[in-house]
Amino acid sequence: MPIALVTGLLSLWALVIAGTDFRQLRVPNSLLLLVLVPALLVQFINGSGLLGQSPTAAVIGFGIGLLLGLPGYVIRQFGAGDVKYMAVLGLLCGPAGIIAIVLASALMLGLMAAVLVLYARMKQRKPGRIPAAIALSSGFLLFLILSGKLDHGF
Repeated sequence: MPIALVTGLLSLWALVIAGTDFRQLRVPNSLLLLVLVPALLVQFINGSGLLGQSPTAAVIGFGIGLLLGLPGYVIRQFGAGDVKYMAVLGLLCGPAGIIAIVLASALMLGLMAAVLVLYARMKQRKPGRIPAAIALSSGFLLFLILSGKLDHGF
């Protein structure tokens, strides 16, 4: 399958997850399985992942994504879906990719939190919850762009 098609579909998937989290404040397992299962099959059949990761890099990336997401879940800042989303992104992008995604997402989450607090103060309300998958999807899309994986075929 051409890399442009793969990255295009993965970008669409990330946008759907972000939109769903924005509307419902949750990341459904069905959306995660939509990519996890084919990614694992491709990894098993081809010996490399959808974005070219070796099996070892994919497993390490999955673990790093899971480990980086768990503290946020423990302190109730991330939902379980956000943590699983980070793990799937780690599987797709490998160790360096998931670390880059998490760093970019942290910056985005900080910006989103500042905007939310300012908006809540203007409306004299308590700030609501932040849909973390929006920041994670933004970090993933930035990773695809900066790694050059998104520009193939365009």
